[in-house]
Amino acid sequence: MKINNRLDSIGVYHFKTIDGIKEKRRKEGKKIIDLSIGDPDLAVEPSILNALIQGFDEVGFNKYPPYDGINFLKNQVIDYYKNRFGVHLELEEVAILIGSKEGISNVIPAVCDIKDAVIVPEPGYPVYSSASKLWGCIPYTVPIKESNNYLVDFTEIPKEVCTKAKLMFINYPNNPTGAKGSGEFFSEVVKFCEESNIVLCNDAAYSEIISPEESPLSILQFDKNKHSVEFGTLSKLYNMTGFRIGYAVGNKEVISALVKVKSNLDSGQFIPIQKAAVTALNLDKTYGDEIRKIYFKRRTVAEKVLKEKNIQFFTTESTFYIWCKTPKGYTTHEFCSEILDRYGLVVTPGSCFGTLGYDYFRIALTCSWQIIEEGLASLPRYDN
Repeated sequence: MKINNRLDSIGVYHFKTIDGIKEKRRKEGKKIIDLSIGDPDLAVEPSILNALIQGFDEVGFNKYPPYDGINFLKNQVIDYYKNRFGVHLELEEVAILIGSKEGISNVIPAVCDIKDAVIVPEPGYPVYSSASKLWGCIPYTVPIKESNNYLVDFTEIPKEVCTKAKLMFINYPNNPTGAKGSGEFFSEVVKFCEESNIVLCNDAAYSEIISPEESPLSILQFDKNKHSVEFGTLSKLYNMTGFRIGYAVGNKEVISALVKVKSNLDSGQFIPIQKAAVTALNLDKTYGDEIRKIYFKRRTVAEKVLKEKNIQFFTTESTFYIWCKTPKGYTTHEFCSEILDRYGLVVTPGSCFGTLGYDYFRIALTCSWQIIEEGLASLPRYDN
């Protein structure tokens, strides 16, 4: 039997592998403290669930929804961008997605031809590279380094790559490092991509998971010509990962091409879920502030214990991740395997995010602060 040879260039999705390891350990009756995946443990706000249920009263709720989403939700996204960022959007500049991951994949064939280059950050969310390969494109990885606060350094991108690339992914606030993009940086990357005729895509999944005192940023605030596209999701702030609901906003030509790809591959998201998303986006600022305070508390607890254990980490207040260096004398695999075997603690190996993630690991703050403290406190103090 012949199988697509592009599959040979990618491995099994890393978090699927981690899920298998966790399940095996649970079946053996061993305790696990899981700090590996960014799947919030917090409850869905009751009004969101009520809106989901009420969606079943809508006439035609069980019919195929519009491929690009219902206008009711698209208008709510427009209001969110106007009120939160001062960015004005039209309906044609918004598409509703079955989770932002779907849009990140589908924008590649919407913009790129076979063998085009796609510029992706490393370490970075692995879907940027794997989806590029699956669509027959060539990911060019640009290193992001702690010495530059994990921001893209444009001098690392050769001119010949710029001539071959049609698409560039960035991700701020950043997964896995937690780095945040400043207005100055966003302005620079917008200018770089516009001058190089590259479509810029910002994966803004964690735009609202920031310090309680800060305001979020959108790439579109710094892109007057709307040359770029931004992906958003309701998974992280609203604890709706399983709902699979997100959106893409920005350049209407790219949005139109994305919807064209989408309409040939899948359908729109279930209408009651879209209704629930409308309610989520309508929640007032106090809801988000409370969520941010919870993650800030968890980060404070985790950082305190990490310092006690002499484990170095990148200091940030963005996302719900902590990017840590493996202790002296360990490879990433050795360290992550040892703490799982000895202490039942699951973290994400930095190698999941590319070769520049070796010698690092990522902690997800998606358990209560008490569980985070228990898991990290079980570790010994390391020498560095």
